Amino acid sequence: MSEKEDMLIGRALELGLRAYTLETKYIEVENRTRLKCAYGCRGYGKHLSCPPHVMDIDEFRKILKEYNRSLLLIEEYDMSNEPDILKAWSHLRRESFHRMLELEYLAFRQGFTYTQLLRPGACNECEICAEKCRKPEFRRFPPEAVGINVEKVMDLVGEKLVFCDASDVKCVGILLLD
Repeated sequence: MSEKEDMLIGRALELGLRAYTLETKYIEVENRTRLKCAYGCRGYGKHLSCPPHVMDIDEFRKILKEYNRSLLLIEEYDMSNEPDILKAWSHLRRESFHRMLELEYLAFRQGFTYTQLLRPGACNECEICAEKCRKPEFRRFPPEAVGINVEKVMDLVGEKLVFCDASDVKCVGILLLD
């Protein structure tokens, strides 16, 4: 791990995020993950950061091969006392995304020219997406939108992702570094 990666991990911790370095060759991209977006997500087609508005999986596989290193970023919340977890999730992922985006900006300033953040969940900067993105500086896609199996990525670092468990809600992002 480089000094710059250490500095990014330190800053992540200051922001309340856990960060793990990963070699991108271990990040699995699966067609079935994207299938879940198309058939299972009520937001499908409604966000410009999600399918079908983002690159296809094969294109992303090619791009991912151009990266060697990444940071897995996790922010965890106990939502067991939250009456409306979906409403809370929307708010949490926006705040978490902004903390992660701060790391992307910092990585760029540290010389990671092609750093790119894959955000937790669909973009929710605006109430409704316009035909053309009104805030392109915030437009980032979630890992699942391009086929990344987040559950498997988290397994690589000994973290667990349990869906539908309000006591353990995790906002997960991936910061590609090269």
